Amino acid sequence: ASSAGRLSIIPSEERRKKFSSEQLTLNELEEYMKEFVRDVQSGTHSQRGWPNTGYGVSKVGIIAMTKVLARQHSNFMVNSVDPGYCSTDQNNNQGYVPAERGALTPFLLATLSTNENQFVTGQHFYEERAISWMYQ
Repeated sequence: ASSAGRLSIIPSEERRKKFSSEQLTLNELEEYMKEFVRDVQSGTHSQRGWPNTGYGVSKVGIIAMTKVLARQHSNFMVNSVDPGYCSTDQNNNQGYVPAERGALTPFLLATLSTNENQFVTGQHFYEERAISWMYQ
């Protein structure tokens, strides 16, 4: 995931509630994503409460999917991570965060013990801590 997927990029409060619903299913999420594509293709996405970023909506979808999977598979740790704006080939090395730094939080999450003191699931992380999905 990335900061591009923060829930606040969705202009419509109704849509934000749908994506963040504790009752959201994978089928519903898939339909919301298809709806975004249809609305973009018809040129009505702005009027229908979507942002002007396909990349951002894809990241919103990934974070929402993480939360759904965490609920469906409560015995697994399923989390999403914003690594920061990492300097990689993908962005022509323009990022200000070294890739190694961006990899630290996923590494730490992947190596957590599954004992109840370290078990964490359904969270969104940035710089080694769980953060609100609504962050600015």
